[in-house]
Amino acid sequence: MDRAGLIRELHEIAAGMTKAEEHRQQPEGAGPAADTSLVDQYGFSSLDALEYLLILEEKYDVVFEDEDLTEETLFSIEGLATYILDQKVGRSPSVS
Repeated sequence: MDRAGLIRELHEIAAGMTKAEEHRQQPEGAGPAADTSLVDQYGFSSLDALEYLLILEEKYDVVFEDEDLTEETLFSIEGLATYILDQKVGRSPSVS
C-alpha cells in the first residue's frame, strides 16, 4: 500500500461521508491541504469522526487503540495514514 494512494482513499472516504459537494469536487490537480483537520475540512462532528475510524478499522484491518487516539494521530489525514501504515508493517504507534 503506497502512502499517496492511501491518503487519496482516506480523503475519498471522508468526502463520501459528507453531504457538501464542495468537499467532493476539487479543482483538477488540487488536493486537500495536508494540515487541515478533518473537522475543518469535512465538517466532522465527534460522532462523524468515530464513525470514520470504525470504517477505517474495517477497511484496512487495523485497530485504533485508545492510547493512540491523540490529536497528532487524528488531526489530519496525514496522521491517520502514518498510523495505518505503521500498523500494516507491524510497528506499534503507541511505543514511538
